[in-house]
Amino acid sequence: MAKSAPDGGNPKIPQFDADYYARYYLKRATRVAEPAYFAHIARFIRAYCDLLEIDINGVLDLGCGIGALKNSLAESFPRAAYTGVDISPYACAKYGWERATVDGYRGDPVDLVVCHDVLQYLRPGAAKAAIRNLAEHCGEVLYFGVLTREDWELNCDKSRTDSNVYLRDASWYRSKLSRYFRNLGGGLYLSRSSEIAVYALDYFD
Repeated sequence: MAKSAPDGGNPKIPQFDADYYARYYLKRATRVAEPAYFAHIARFIRAYCDLLEIDINGVLDLGCGIGALKNSLAESFPRAAYTGVDISPYACAKYGWERATVDGYRGDPVDLVVCHDVLQYLRPGAAKAAIRNLAEHCGEVLYFGVLTREDWELNCDKSRTDSNVYLRDASWYRSKLSRYFRNLGGGLYLSRSSEIAVYALDYFD
């Protein structure tokens, strides 16, 4: 089920300016995650890709913000070309990303697509289109994370987490993602167009 903001109203989507990134990503007292968290994500992706014997030559980070995952992904995949895409004029000007929305970006497919903590800022129609666009650009593996209604209610630190979002049930995302991907767990998804063989108990369908 799709829902609005946690307080039941319409979310006031942030401007994704310098203040936003300082609040949620840079200031130690208020940031939503420590830098080590992003390093763990990159190492996890690399380990699973190694297990499946998938060579990652290109990484597309859609909604990359300040590039929280960029350096860690570069360490884990040193030969892969990295493309950062974001809607924020501030982030694009400061870090040199290509400016586009997650649902509107157009480019060549790559081995690894990353979309982390982005789609909760999109209306349902745009979020659905964004998932379709992730699939169109994903040659092999998607790493996907999003704030769900269940996470807001049970898991996240509300003092550090942005509440100006569209909360949707995890089942909403699973149903949309399952059309294009096999769920490998831990935020990793294998494109259904991939020729990589995965044992039956190693994915969720």
